[in-house]
Amino acid sequence: CMSIPKILVIDDQLALRKAMQKALKNDNYDIVYAENGREGLDQLQKEEPDLIFLDLRMPVMDGFGFLEHIRIKPEDPYLVVVITGHGDDKEVKQCFELGVNFFLRKPLSMTEVRCLANRCLEMKANEKELRLHRDSLESLVAERTLALESQVQFQQVLIDSIPVPVFFKDINLKYSGCNAAFEQSIGLDKKDIIGMTVFDILPRKLAQIHHQKDQLSLQTDTVQVYEMSSVYADGEEHDMLVFKALFNNLDGSVGGLIGTNLDITERKQAELQLEQRSHELENTNTALRVLLKQVKESKEEMEGKVLENLKNLVFPYLETLQENLAKTPQAEYIEVIQNNIKKITSSFTINLTSNFLGLSPREIQVADLVRQGRTNKESANIMNISKNAVEFHRNNLRKKLGIQNQKINLRTYLYSMH
Repeated sequence: CMSIPKILVIDDQLALRKAMQKALKNDNYDIVYAENGREGLDQLQKEEPDLIFLDLRMPVMDGFGFLEHIRIKPEDPYLVVVITGHGDDKEVKQCFELGVNFFLRKPLSMTEVRCLANRCLEMKANEKELRLHRDSLESLVAERTLALESQVQFQQVLIDSIPVPVFFKDINLKYSGCNAAFEQSIGLDKKDIIGMTVFDILPRKLAQIHHQKDQLSLQTDTVQVYEMSSVYADGEEHDMLVFKALFNNLDGSVGGLIGTNLDITERKQAELQLEQRSHELENTNTALRVLLKQVKESKEEMEGKVLENLKNLVFPYLETLQENLAKTPQAEYIEVIQNNIKKITSSFTINLTSNFLGLSPREIQVADLVRQGRTNKESANIMNISKNAVEFHRNNLRKKLGIQNQKINLRTYLYSMH
């Protein structure tokens, strides 16, 4: 429930105090009295009134003494109405200087007393309500401000924990914030960075490239991704992959742009080393291919010599022995020796042009056409010889290749030869 307004009347005249009590009793006010300023100070401290009617001329302590003691302030919970004599303008001026804004002149009109009391108490009640609303609003604002400050602080701690340099710019392309990694990269404190442009931080040539990308983002609302090289505060040149994108205000308007500088120096160095290593491996592979070719050629040359020696120095004697010992038990041994030599030399690389085979130019030509899948008739037309001549050369091929009277396809066998 609402408290009853309390009025303190400070006046040494009993008749005036009774008259004011009679005038105000119907308005349900709690009225207390004091006969001089000294008693008034005691009552003020004890009763905590909402309104004070103060006479200026009293014994012990007059009204001016009372006013000088209380030193009226706007935030006081009470108002003071001074009762003064008719025509005392000097006293009124002095009261104004002491903070009094309300006056009643003698002889008093009780109607005027009631109206002024109601008005002053209503004003004080309104002031009190406004003060409560103001205090509540200030408290709410303080809470919201604290919450926003906490949120901003959290967001700053959050972006400071990101090891990649992060920065913000307003629509005028001036820095409005950054994280610790960005400060470290350029060697400046955030408080110094804010308000700067890229031209204040980087050499003009590099700054111009960044500025053009910023403008392109603002004009096209597109994400910009590009590579740049720049010297950091550590004095080293760093390769960066730069990302930039716009951000909006709560009303949807463009607030500025946010960007990150991803250091890709190590990645670029690794790519360069990988490229160099690949080049080295390619050179090594080329050298190995050359070496393998040489080894292969040497192997083929050696095998060719072995086959040539067998043909010229071994096989003729084996054939002679085979003829001389045709009807003796030793003939089987000669055949075993020939077969074993064939097994040993079967892994050798034999070309159609090898001297070991002893193929004639015509036989080599027929062998090539057979490998191509040509028929005897087609081969005869190409070589401008008869079909029988082609068949004759094919039989010679089978004989010299050692597959005569065997169920082996000539074309397949020729394909198996290197």
